[in-house]
Amino acid sequence: MISIWLCPNNKDTLYLQHIINHLSGINNSVPFLPHCTLVSGLKLNRSELAKILDKSIDNYGPIIVNSKRVSYSNIFWKTIFIELLDSKDLISLQKNINKQIKSDIGYKFDPHISLIYKIMPEYLKKEIIDSLSLQNSFKMNKVVAVKTDQNIVDWKIIVERELYA
Repeated sequence: MISIWLCPNNKDTLYLQHIINHLSGINNSVPFLPHCTLVSGLKLNRSELAKILDKSIDNYGPIIVNSKRVSYSNIFWKTIFIELLDSKDLISLQKNINKQIKSDIGYKFDPHISLIYKIMPEYLKKEIIDSLSLQNSFKMNKVVAVKTDQNIVDWKIIVERELYA
């Protein structure tokens, strides 16, 4: 399965990666690259993905995403996450990518940046959230297509594009 992610610039990647690595280390889970999933569930080859990304990101520069709050859920892929506020550019980019895909894959866009993937009790999720103090915005300047199988350690970037405009 392929996912398309919006990723932060180097500075914000280092900031978020430090948090993800720390949470993964103390909670015995697998770390991953910080990202906001734009679309997931694709079954396309590298050249198709490259074309989709090239057409989708034309005229897009870096996108500033603002956090609404840190939250948690019972969904593994959203164990603890930063809820992002909808923005015109973020929604527009996601819709543009969907338009290029040309098939309904049934993915519901819910902008967020996950901080940990792990099944854990609610009290622990609340404790972790209470311990976090995060910056309020992140500069996203890359769109990547990633092979995202069930096993996180096997995730692999297939295509990467920078947002310039």
